[in-house]
Amino acid sequence: MLTACATVDDRLQSAAIQTAKVEAEKTLPDYPADCRRKARSGIRAGEPLDVALIRTDQALGRANARVQRCASWYDEIKYGFARSGDE
Repeated sequence: MLTACATVDDRLQSAAIQTAKVEAEKTLPDYPADCRRKARSGIRAGEPLDVALIRTDQALGRANARVQRCASWYDEIKYGFARSGDE
């Protein structure tokens, strides 16, 4: 009777070890280079303020779009890792 329990325990331990190995082998893909870029407004000395404001607003729009793309990329990666644990 105790032999059967040992067999079940051995199988559980083996399954746990296999699961741990699979989890340890997961690696994240490289972070997109675009997500590491820094934004600059491109304002030049002596430019009229209305032009400077337009350039700044455009740079801010590009930076916000980049943040959104990078957040979406991360969400997809996170979802993929969470989903692979369900299998």
